Amino acid sequence: MQDELRTDEYRISISREIQVCKNMIERQLKDIARFEKEYGLATERLLAGELPQGGVDAARLKAWRDDQAGLLAWQQRLREYEEAYAALRR
Repeated sequence: MQDELRTDEYRISISREIQVCKNMIERQLKDIARFEKEYGLATERLLAGELPQGGVDAARLKAWRDDQAGLLAWQQRLREYEEAYAALRR
């Protein structure tokens, strides 16, 4: 019985973390889309070394790259939590 309760607590905690990850991913995607629209350049092209026409402020460029790095980190964290959640369901 005690192990069953503990497992339920783990599931609840992990499901909360999954939702946090999803919310952060959504936020990062919106921020990245805003940069792409503002500068008319896909993030993939930016990361490949292309700069927007007309230039971009160094701080904004760093923020854009940081958002992309953050997105990748949140996506990885989400995968890990989903794997942990799936393991608890077995």
